Parts: sequence; C-alpha cells; structure tokens
Amino acid sequence: MSGILSGLEKFGLGSLKSIEIYKEKETEIKQDNNDVGGRIMGISEESILFDKSYTCPCCGENFKSKAVRVGRNALVRLDSDLRPVYKFADATKYDAIVCSKCGYAGLIKNFDSISDRHIKDIREKISAKFKGIDETKTTYSYEDALERTQLALISTVIKCAKNSEKAYVCLKLAWITRGMKENLDNAQPDYNANYEKLDKNELNYLKNAYEGFSEAYMNEQFPICGMDENTLCIILAETARKLDKKHEALRYLETVIMSKNATDRMKDMARDIREQCKE
Repeated sequence: MSGILSGLEKFGLGSLKSIEIYKEKETEIKQDNNDVGGRIMGISEESILFDKSYTCPCCGENFKSKAVRVGRNALVRLDSDLRPVYKFADATKYDAIVCSKCGYAGLIKNFDSISDRHIKDIREKISAKFKGIDETKTTYSYEDALERTQLALISTVIKCAKNSEKAYVCLKLAWITRGMKENLDNAQPDYNANYEKLDKNELNYLKNAYEGFSEAYMNEQFPICGMDENTLCIILAETARKLDKKHEALRYLETVIMSKNATDRMKDMARDIREQCKE
C-alpha cells in the first residue's frame, strides 16, 4: 500500500497513511483530451459547478461541497476501463465529499452509509486529529481532488466498508491521477519525470482497486457499487491487463463475451481488450 495515502499530514492524519486497506475488517472482527477540463466555447469549469448542501452523518454539521450541475457537462468518451471523460470539467474531481468540521469523507453514493458503531471510530481516529480543509476554492484542482479522495478512502477503511467500496475509491484515485497525467504541461522541463511518477501512482491505485474488486467479485452479490457483472468484468479485465495479469483479464473478458445480458457495445469493448492482451 506504499504511497497510496501519502500527503495526509497536512490534515493532521499522517499517522493513518500506512493503514492497511483490506485488513481493517479482519482487525475489527478480532477486536469485535486537450479540450477536456478546460475553458471551451465560453464555458468554464466554474460555471457548471454549484455549492451542494450536505449534512454530515458523523457530527451533524451542515456544510457545502462543489458539485457538477446535471446536464451541463458533456461526455466525450469512456476510457477502456470505463472512466468517463467530459468536455468541460473532470467530474471525478467532485465525487468525494468531505465534512469540513470533523473530516469524515466518502464518495457521493456512499457518504451517508455509516453505522453508529463506526461513527465513534471516525471521531476517535479522524475527527480528533483533523486540521480542517479549505472550502473557499471555486474549483477543485487535481491535487485537491486527490487529497479529498484519499480522505474518503481513510473513512471507508475505518468504517469497515465492503471491499468493493474501498476498491471503488481506489479506482477513483487512479482516474484522478490519470487526469493529472493528461493535464501535465509537456513544455515543462520536468514533464517526463512528473509523468513517470504519476504513471507509477496510477498503477499503484489500480493494483489496490483490482485487489478489492477481485475479492468482491467472489464474495459479494451484484449489483456491486451499482454495477452489474459485465460492467465490473470490463473494469477488472482492463485493470488486470494493465497490471500484466493477462490470463486473469482473459477470464473476465470471456464472461462478458459469452454473457446473454451484455450489450453489443460491451462485448465489442471486451473483444478490443482481448486483442490488446494478445498483442
């Protein structure tokens, strides 16, 4: 898990950066492209955002977080692992919600999902040390998004969420890192070094996402994180391919290609990934 949560020191949570993502539940049991994201056609990233109100399930505080207006962000394409790429703003940057008072965080779809017994853990392990987060910015940079999503991962681990939920946050971290790579200025002298560093970080996040999703595929019921089996198999296959686990990738792809429920588009994606594996 080396480096996956580096940078938490600024929030007062440096002691948690080496936490084991997929072993926390066991412990608890024992204890009981160029156009993308820029200013295009007069539409800025800031203009399609608004302040959405939330109530923290841990401390009861009302706060606001930046969100993308529905219907204002045009989808350009899907990456081979189903990462959505938008025209005006990278929506993945706005998926993580952070309570500015107590530090509890989560992805939008899972933010309110926490039990009373784990609220106590969040207060002891996060809130007691949390130094706060800057909520005055009009947009979130990729660095902001990475930090916010790391905080979501910490909360997800501490509240002993399912492996699939932890894996989904790791996948989001990988997608954010990929966005950072795509937006690097190749005219800068340190471009190659920065790109290589981000590339390694992305693979590290993908490795953790693959580990959690693989466990979830075997032990959890569908839908998993809102995904059916074919969707998850595409993500698992493409991630396995990038991690040089081609035999595992082919196994997941075969599930999609042979499925009676998969759409033609999904099967075409599976065949494309299969050809890349053979190459």
